[in-house]
Amino acid sequence: MRELTFLGFLTEYVRSLSKAGTTSVFTLAKEAASDNPRLREPLLLYALASGKKDILLRAAKRFGLDEFYAHPLSVLEGNTLEDIMGKGLLPEGYQKVWRSYLAKKNSHYSDDMTKEMMRNRILRLQEEKGITNYRLYTDLKINPGNLNSWLKHGGGNKISLDRARDVLRYLSKNN
Repeated sequence: MRELTFLGFLTEYVRSLSKAGTTSVFTLAKEAASDNPRLREPLLLYALASGKKDILLRAAKRFGLDEFYAHPLSVLEGNTLEDIMGKGLLPEGYQKVWRSYLAKKNSHYSDDMTKEMMRNRILRLQEEKGITNYRLYTDLKINPGNLNSWLKHGGGNKISLDRARDVLRYLSKNN
C-alpha cells in the first residue's frame, strides 16, 4: 500500500468538501467565496501543493478572497509547505487541515496497537476456554496461515482489524 501524501490527502479533502465534488481551483474558489467558507484553508493548501497557486490567486482576486490569503501567502514565501505546516506558523484553520492529514496518514499505527491488545486478549481467552487456532479459522473461515502467524508472532499486517474483532467476538461468546 502506498503512503498517503499531503497532495493526495488534499485532493480528496477539497473534493469531499466541495458541493460540486470537483478539484477545479477556479470552481472551488467561487464556492469558498460565496457559500462554503470551510473550503478556504484547504483550497489554498491544495493550490500550493498542486502547483496551481497562480490560478487560485486570479480566482481569489475575482471573488474577493485575496485579503483572506494575503497573510498565509506571506508566511509561505520562501519556505516549503511541509516546513511551514510542521512548525505551526499558519493560523488554526490551516493547522487543522495538517492535523487531519497526519491523523489519516498515521491511522495504521493506532490500528496495529489495537490489534496487539486484541491479540493478547484472544490468546488469554483461547487458553481459558481451550479453543485451538484450528477451530478459530475453520469456524470463522479465516486464512489459517495469516491467523496462525498473527497469533504466534504478532505483526499487524497479517490480519485486518475487522477480522481481529470477529475472532475476539467469537471467543467472547463461545463457552
